[in-house]
Amino acid sequence: MFKQFIAAIAVVATLATPIFAAEFTDEQLEGLEARIESFDAAMKSSDMSQVMDVVPPKVLDKIAANFNVTTEQLIEATQQQMDQVMKDVEIVSFGMDLEAAEFFETADGTAYALIPTETVMDLGAAGGKVRATSSTLGLFDEETWYLVRVEDAQQVAILKEVYPAFADVEFPTGSMEPVTE
Repeated sequence: MFKQFIAAIAVVATLATPIFAAEFTDEQLEGLEARIESFDAAMKSSDMSQVMDVVPPKVLDKIAANFNVTTEQLIEATQQQMDQVMKDVEIVSFGMDLEAAEFFETADGTAYALIPTETVMDLGAAGGKVRATSSTLGLFDEETWYLVRVEDAQQVAILKEVYPAFADVEFPTGSMEPVTE
């Protein structure tokens, strides 16, 4: 009985722990780098339609369904909200550190990367500058890399719902701190 219990714990621990991926091809890594570059450019220009283009379609479709709107309506509404927010916020810098990324596979072989991400924002006179650090999930799905914020609990819940392979994956939490210069 004890041996079966230990074996069961070992199986659960294996399923709940990310498995380092086999090798990614140069083409796959170049695809991830290109995706990050396009996202970086979209963030800097506040082009929400391009920002939303890096989110997996399954995630966008689920969010749209939750709000009973089309995916196109969701993207348009998000663009309007971001335009409003960005009137009071300036993105000073944004970057993902692909060189420091960690590459994994879920138990079912779904490839992914956790990419350290840093955003410095100027919130104006009321808030000053803040630095947000987090990890961005790079998800390889059907030959395409997608990017997902994983410090947002709602986003992670939707991700895990539409990609059940991530159900037991624990994602790192982000942090925010004032920038004192």
